[in-house]
This record gives sequence, structure tokens and C-alpha cells, in this order.
Amino acid sequence: MDKSKNRDAQSSRREFLKKLGVLTGSPLVVSFSLFDKENKPSEKVGVGFIGTGERGRYLMKTLSDVKQAQLIAICDVRKKDLDEAFGIAQKMNEDVVLYKDFRELLARDDIDAVVIATPDHWHGPVAISAIRAGKDVYVEKPLTISLEDDLKLREEVKKHNRVFQFGTQQRSNEDFAFACELVRNGYIGELKKIRVGVPGGITGPICSEEPIPEGFDYDMWLGPAPYSPYCEARTVRPYWYHITDYAMGFIGGWGIHHVDIAQWGHGKDDALSPVEYYGKGVFPKEGICDGAISWDVEMRYTDGVVVHFTNEQTQAKEPNLNRSGVKFEGSDGWVFVNRETIEAEPKSLLSIKLKESDIRLYKSKHHMKNFIECVISREQPVAPIDVAVRSNVICLLSEIAIRTNKIIKWDPVNERILEPLEFPNEVYKLFRRPKRDKWNL
Repeated sequence: MDKSKNRDAQSSRREFLKKLGVLTGSPLVVSFSLFDKENKPSEKVGVGFIGTGERGRYLMKTLSDVKQAQLIAICDVRKKDLDEAFGIAQKMNEDVVLYKDFRELLARDDIDAVVIATPDHWHGPVAISAIRAGKDVYVEKPLTISLEDDLKLREEVKKHNRVFQFGTQQRSNEDFAFACELVRNGYIGELKKIRVGVPGGITGPICSEEPIPEGFDYDMWLGPAPYSPYCEARTVRPYWYHITDYAMGFIGGWGIHHVDIAQWGHGKDDALSPVEYYGKGVFPKEGICDGAISWDVEMRYTDGVVVHFTNEQTQAKEPNLNRSGVKFEGSDGWVFVNRETIEAEPKSLLSIKLKESDIRLYKSKHHMKNFIECVISREQPVAPIDVAVRSNVICLLSEIAIRTNKIIKWDPVNERILEPLEFPNEVYKLFRRPKRDKWNL
């Protein structure tokens, strides 16, 4: 987009921040002067990155392959990460601008789309703020870490007619798409069971309060999450992934990838999800991590198909545990897929050439490029908001099941739990998370 468009207009930025201070109020009204009458970018899509840690920097590099996009600005509350990302960003645009506060980045009228790669507890507030600011959004997985925030984010995407891409990049992988097409077209016979395995959780250290390092806005990093005294481990990989104030643990942080493929292969991601969940889990007894270390969940769809969702346990000798990936078991064979391999029985399944009359799934070979192309075309990307919500809800309901040891009955049409149960306190935040200070949406 036109880089001369008032980048340092402090007065307009202040006005925007005043409006954004009412995060719970009416949506922001943003000029679309950079768009033509069909609301399509007239030049390259201006992109901002919010969150420049390891994942954000990886996604930034994938954007460099997309000729239709121009990186405009990057944002992070940790100077170390921002400085490292700046080295990458300058190769893409020597005039890239750095921010510590994402609201200032959203105030720019030359940014059409944002990529959100913050810690998980920030996904909902940042994405909703971006949508209200008139931006299209790419949101890393998991979507949010509560049912209420999932549904609120979807409401905002649809209300403001924004393009949304979920960071479940396996939908842009040929092996995953082909495995799902084999299932959807009946080449393994009648689908009976889906096995999902993903990496398990970890234990964390016991932390004492430490001085906050210079160049790190810890209060902003916490944002909507409850206040906890600073210790470095709390804010760095791999630990924050497994602290439930900031994430779901790997039942959602990794689980979302393969659960999403299970939905895709079953053919339910456009409409429904499992209706019953039951499981058990093991949780740390001490340390800062409190996400599940291991879990074993069974889900059932209305058509009788069962999903067996566990953490990966490749060393276990029990026959009922799953390797990392997705295995579709049918009456006439099976197909297994993960990021390294695709396997099948009979092996001839892998040589099948789909017929013209067969179901063909959305083809995307580059997740970021697919997003940018849809920003331009205003079409739906390969991982749109409805898909994101349904897959993310499955992970949330799985965690609710293992924390209660009860059968959770879910109404996927009205999106509510049937036969309400008494839940322990740590489960309530999976439904609704109170936000700290001004971050309540």
C-alpha cells in the first residue's frame, strides 16, 4: 500500500486509541480509502505482524514468498524478539516500522491485514480489536482459550465481513488433503473410527519472583490474564504453552492440528462436531505448568463414528494408544497421515486417482499466500472462521471432559452443553475467562 499515507500521524493515532479504549463498546469505524468499491486492495496488501517470537518470525518468512503482500509494521512487547524480527523484516521492507503496543499498529490506515502470533491468551482480544479496526486477520492456533471467546470472535468476523484464516496450516498440505479425500469418497469403506495422537504436556519449574528485564513490558504481556509475579520461565517457550492462564496446553495447542484434520476427513467441519466426550487426564502436581501431561479422550458423532484422542505415546506397549498423526479406520481399510508420512492399508489406496465425480477438497499449497489471495478476492480461505471455531471447541470440550471425568454432552447446533454439571473452578475458565483491566471484550 502507499507508504506515504501519514505514517506518523500522532493525532489520528491518539484519536484511534481513545476509541479503542472502549474495547467493550461499539465497533471502530475505519476509513477504507485504500480499497476500491468492491472493498479489494488496490495495490499490494499491507500487512502487520503482532507477535514476533519464534512462530511470528517463521510466518514473516513465509510472507516473503507472497508477491501480493507488503510488510508494513511489526509489534512485540519484548524488545529482544522485536529486534530479531526487525532483521528479517528489513529484508522485506527497509521502511518497516516497529511498535510495542498493537493498538498503534492497528491505527495505521495502510495496513489491510494482520498476522497474530502472540501467546494464546492474547489471540481473542487482539483479533477482535483488529477486526473492529477493519483489518482482515490470520490467527495462529489455538483460536482462543475459552468457548465464549471462540463464539465472540466468530460473531465479530461475520459482523464486520472480514477475511479470516486460522493457522492450521495442515489444510494447505497435499498429503493431509489426499488422505481426507480418500475417506470422504469412501475408498476405505464406511468410516468407523478416527485415531488422533499429538505430543503430550510437560512439567515446569517452581518459580520465585525475579526482576523484570529491561526492554520487556511484562504487564502488557500478561494483558487480559490474571496477574502473577514475573519469572522468566513463565513467559518463554516451552513453559507458557502449558500454563492455563495463557494457553490450553498441548491438548489444544498441538491437538488442534490433528483434531482439525479429523473433522475435515469426516466431512463434518462445515456443520457438526462430536456430541459426547469422555476422558481422563494426568496433570502436574507442582511447578508453574498446570496443563495436562497426558490424556485419553473418546468422542462420538451422531453417526456413530468414534474419535480416540490421546497424547502421543510411542514407547507404550498398550495397543489402544496412538502415534502422532491422524488415522482413519474404515470397513475396507485405513489411511494414516502426519507431517512426515502418509500410509494406508491396503497400500494400493495411495495410488488411487480421484474420479471427476469424487469430492474434491479445497486446494491450497501455501497457507499464507492463500490468506493474502483471499484478502484480495474477498473469498473464503482454506481455514475460515466456522471451521476454526468447531475444531477449537472440540479441544476445549476434550479438556473439560478430562478435568471432570464425566460424560460431556454437546449440542453442536445450539453450541451448548446439555445436562449442565457442577464443574470445578479450574474448568469454568474454559467456558468464560474474565479479563484483567481494560481487556474485557
